[in-house]
Amino acid sequence: MSIILELTKREQEIFDEVMEKIDETSAFLAGLPPADRLDWLKEHQYSYPISFEREIDGTIYTVNAHFSENTETVERKVNRILSQNITL
Repeated sequence: MSIILELTKREQEIFDEVMEKIDETSAFLAGLPPADRLDWLKEHQYSYPISFEREIDGTIYTVNAHFSENTETVERKVNRILSQNITL
């Protein structure tokens, strides 16, 4: 299966910039010892909770992300959803 996305020129520029930054960061992390790499990742991860505000057309929107403490695995969740939505 193939998916083809058509991007505007600006979207392509943003994509290229992001990929370049990912490559730079990956090369930097690859050169670090494992303990230093973990420290860097901990230092650069999102703080909890993730929240931010954005103003759009004069209206301020506040976004707060909350993560469930649920330990259900992806496989179990998919099976549960499928079993609820499939009638035999």
